[in-house]
Amino acid sequence: MSEAKVVLLPEARDDLEDLDGAAQKIVLKGLLKLRSEPAQRGAPLGSRRTGNLTGLRKLVVGNRDYRIVYDVQDDGTIVVVWVIGRRADDEVYRLAVARLETYTGDRRKRAILRQILDTAWGR
Repeated sequence: MSEAKVVLLPEARDDLEDLDGAAQKIVLKGLLKLRSEPAQRGAPLGSRRTGNLTGLRKLVVGNRDYRIVYDVQDDGTIVVVWVIGRRADDEVYRLAVARLETYTGDRRKRAILRQILDTAWGR
């Protein structure tokens, strides 16, 4: 199987940019790992007290300091990163729930997500 393409939502890109340089390096290494067998990496998420994240996965990187919340598109060739953040508490999961609700409930945001995926698929 060829490498998966990893795409970040604009908000996840902001998450990455908000980290200091050392943390960015750690997270970027994790993102590179997601190019190979992304559905086998990380751990599946489900229903949590912060909301339902079924279908998403988390990858913990660094010295278990950061979480990357992502989903793998059906054919396994595209990874969409929803949230990047510190592992200190459940804030990463709250952000993921909020972003999922925004992208599924807001027509403009759905169009952005569709455009991101179409670009990744080369359409």
